[in-house]
Amino acid sequence: MDKETMERYQAWLDDPSISEKDKEVLKKMNESEIQDAFFMDLEFGTAGLRGIMGLGANRMNFYTVGKATQALANYINKTVEGEKSVAISYDTRRFSREFAEEAAQILAANGIKVYLFDDFRPTPLLSFAVRFLKATAGIMITASHNPPEYNGYKVYWSNGAQIIPPHDKGIIEEYEKLSFADVKRISFDEAKDKGFVVMVGKEVDSAYFEKALSYSFGISSKDLKIVYTPLHGTGIKIVPPLLEKVGFDVYIQKEQQIPDGGFPTVSYPNPEFDEAFELALKDARSIDADIVVASDPDADRMGVLVKHRGDYVRIDGNQMGILLLNFLLTMYSRKGMPKNPAVIESIVSSKLFAKIAKAHGVEVSEVLTGFKWICNEADRLRAESKTVFFAYEESYGYNIGDFVYDKDSGTPIMVTCEMAAYYKQEGMTLVDALEKIYKKYGYYLEGQLSPVYEGEAGVEKIRRIMKRLRENPIESLAGHKLTGMIDYLKGHGQIPPSDVLKMEFGDRLLVYARPSGTEPKVKFYFMVMNMESLEEAKSLLEKAKEEFAKTLGLED
Repeated sequence: MDKETMERYQAWLDDPSISEKDKEVLKKMNESEIQDAFFMDLEFGTAGLRGIMGLGANRMNFYTVGKATQALANYINKTVEGEKSVAISYDTRRFSREFAEEAAQILAANGIKVYLFDDFRPTPLLSFAVRFLKATAGIMITASHNPPEYNGYKVYWSNGAQIIPPHDKGIIEEYEKLSFADVKRISFDEAKDKGFVVMVGKEVDSAYFEKALSYSFGISSKDLKIVYTPLHGTGIKIVPPLLEKVGFDVYIQKEQQIPDGGFPTVSYPNPEFDEAFELALKDARSIDADIVVASDPDADRMGVLVKHRGDYVRIDGNQMGILLLNFLLTMYSRKGMPKNPAVIESIVSSKLFAKIAKAHGVEVSEVLTGFKWICNEADRLRAESKTVFFAYEESYGYNIGDFVYDKDSGTPIMVTCEMAAYYKQEGMTLVDALEKIYKKYGYYLEGQLSPVYEGEAGVEKIRRIMKRLRENPIESLAGHKLTGMIDYLKGHGQIPPSDVLKMEFGDRLLVYARPSGTEPKVKFYFMVMNMESLEEAKSLLEKAKEEFAKTLGLED
């Protein structure tokens, strides 16, 4: 065990702020457990803090949550004048409500008013609430789609978007100055009695629904059979009410509509993966549904299956972004395009998106992966009187309009069902609609490799992989020569420095590499472009992935 790890571990044992009960648990840890729990401090990544729950510096627990909240309070009190407030929401995970109440007690002890949701709510509703309540900042307790042993802590600023520089750096600087003994707190009841904690709920929900419904195109049909699963999460609060308000009947998957942070019916509650759809798909087949929609536990992502030629077909994250953009443009061509229209995508999302948008005279912005970058860019464009009507990233994240400054499953699922109803009236499925787009613009196909490397050894493995790609580039892939590289560590145009590498293999193949900001994995994104047929696109994609994995010696 290295010296720094042992020092962190010993510091917890010596710290009078750590309870004796927790110290007994720490003393029973074996060397491997100590190494994983203390080899580093839990850091802010793409979405704030996120980690396995348990005791330790590299874990989500009341100590790390408390210290992060005290750091936020210190930063707010140093940088913001006048009345200060923070909106707090939480998902259905274990300890999410308790972490939210802990954060509320600490903020109250620091003289900051808290708007705390009266029950679990989705991430997009927290983002909306920050602006609706005119709060200084927001906190969402969630680990999104991670397995049940995880939890997390996302911080938002007053514009309703996740923090970026200088705020994230400022909070981290405060965090690094603190010891657990510096954390101030008062009891939850005292915080409520003194008016520092105000419970909110239906008034925020109603305002969100009103905004979301303004993006409905009035296309609904009782003939469209919809199965929805919230995967034991928060989507139950917004998705069924929205679909019912626009006139759809919705069949809700019974076992998975029950809020449960243990996710008993699915090991990985992520709509990117087939397993998440097993129960909903069974229901869909029994009622002959046209479409199956799922949201992840904090309801900021959505996944879709559609019935096509007798079977259910997954629409992947990029394909749904393309379909939604094309549908929105079709609808706006009839009712009038928004003033100074603009859309946003992440750099690792499909290049077909920009091709379609530009063909309609719509401005396109590319930003780093993560909706914190997308929504802060939306805020910038809004200040320039641009109308950002759609944004997406390949990992099943979408945003329609600009009233939520994060990913949202509510409005996008509503519009997706309207789109499915529209095409059904035309005798088409979403798969047919996608084929029509490909025939017009060319075949684009995307794929991904995401090997997982856990713990301290995993961090080092990921670092070595990125170093190897930079210092010893892959010169040829699937018969296509390397023609260019962009290293985003140096920044690129308006995009700030980030650990992302872009490899260009002519005009038909792109590969991006980046360590995940929220999970112990390195992600490789493969993009095949401008192909004559779907078969050619699939062939090149699979060959590129296979050669790439073999060259780097990637583990599954």
